Amino acid sequence: MLMEARLLDERREGVAEGEANANIATAKRMLAKGCYSLEVIAELTNLSLANVEKLKKEV
Repeated sequence: MLMEARLLDERREGVAEGEANANIATAKRMLAKGCYSLEVIAELTNLSLANVEKLKKEV
């Protein structure tokens, strides 16, 4: 039973990590377009404004 719980936890972590990566990729595409404010990008991607500002420096 412990092994099943551990696998379930690892799967949840993997899903969360995948969602976070997808949100970052979406934010980068939005920044590249230049049509969206940083606040809107943060709101739509569920990223913090600080993270979006850091991404802007990378793009």
